[in-house]
Amino acid sequence: MLETNGHVSPRTSSSKTVVVADSSLRVVMLALLAVVVAGCNGGTVDKHALKRDAEKVGSLATEGELLANDVSKGASTKYFARVHAKELSQAAADLADALGKRPTSPGITPDVRRLSRLAGKVSTQLEQLHLHPTDRRLAQSLEQPLKDDADAADRLAK
Repeated sequence: MLETNGHVSPRTSSSKTVVVADSSLRVVMLALLAVVVAGCNGGTVDKHALKRDAEKVGSLATEGELLANDVSKGASTKYFARVHAKELSQAAADLADALGKRPTSPGITPDVRRLSRLAGKVSTQLEQLHLHPTDRRLAQSLEQPLKDDADAADRLAK
């Protein structure tokens, strides 16, 4: 606000200021959305949540298998493989942690804990790919185990 001759008048804003304010609002809204979505991973694991989480683990393992295949053929850059493997590994680790702690509906506890261990295994395999993003032999050795893990997760989703 500008004060001229005792009168207060609004300051004219440049479009740059409006864009910055709009961007700041978007960042705040996205952060709030992330907190809300993260909160949805709590609560009791029921059959529907087990199916959904098993599908997520299966998807992470399948994506890891594809990445390992690309690395084994030299079809992926070191930086892409490193970053993508880390993202996949962290997502699997988060699922493993949540599934290992959350309460479950009666009768599905063994499957939930089995899925937790499977997600942890997928995370460990993907972490190896993250740590060695140019090791073609290692990548090739991870392809089948990741495929097997994806299949195991798919069985738990049924």
